[in-house]
Amino acid sequence: MFKNQSHPIEFVSNPTVITMLASRNYVHTALQRSGRSFVRFSSTGLTKTELKKNPAASQAPNRETTWSPSQESRADAIARFPFKFVQRDLEQQPRPYAAIDLIAKEPVRYLSEGNVAVCDGNRGQLVQGHPKVFINLDRPEASACGYCGLRYAKEEHREVIEASEK
Repeated sequence: MFKNQSHPIEFVSNPTVITMLASRNYVHTALQRSGRSFVRFSSTGLTKTELKKNPAASQAPNRETTWSPSQESRADAIARFPFKFVQRDLEQQPRPYAAIDLIAKEPVRYLSEGNVAVCDGNRGQLVQGHPKVFINLDRPEASACGYCGLRYAKEEHREVIEASEK
């Protein structure tokens, strides 16, 4: 039995009792003072440390990291909402390829007239969810559409843009 300042505590091996006592901070304080280690086990395999080791929780098959600063990684999203993935095989969950690398290979579309490009996903009315986006082309650089990532520039800036891409 471990004597705390105000509460006597026994070390138990029953996980239910440990969880109950841990919610009151008794076990944590007692284990800190005794020097014993406390390991939490997960029956679901959906904790952050377990997901980092699981290849099925990677961002995409062709990309390791997120491609936007505001994007949450797949492993963090699964760890934040583990109840959505309990009793589901992560290997069978959809993991589409990241299109960012494919879009980067698309050539810049040069316009000979005007200062504004209109992007509709390069497919007319067939692409659902992509509104018409008007892109200002005054700068001597390729400007990307915020929805699909296609790049546009003025014809007069072609030499500067192609020199910077090499």
